[in-house]
Amino acid sequence: SRMKTTAMPDQTGPGRIFGIADVQRETSLSRTTIWRRIQDGSFPRPIPLGARRKGWPEREIEAWKASCIAAASQR
Repeated sequence: SRMKTTAMPDQTGPGRIFGIADVQRETSLSRTTIWRRIQDGSFPRPIPLGARRKGWPEREIEAWKASCIAAASQR
């Protein structure tokens, strides 16, 4: 019989791409706050996915969250 194996996520690959709703859920920020922070340079810029679609690499959102946690622990 054939055994099924579950592949581990590839940490060297590009990872998932988050849409704005995913970013809102992951960060607990509103859509408006996300776009304001992009404009002031305090949040990662999205990458273009099509003519009218943008997304954020999961890795960039995770790095942003980690930097927020690090900054909070230094207060």
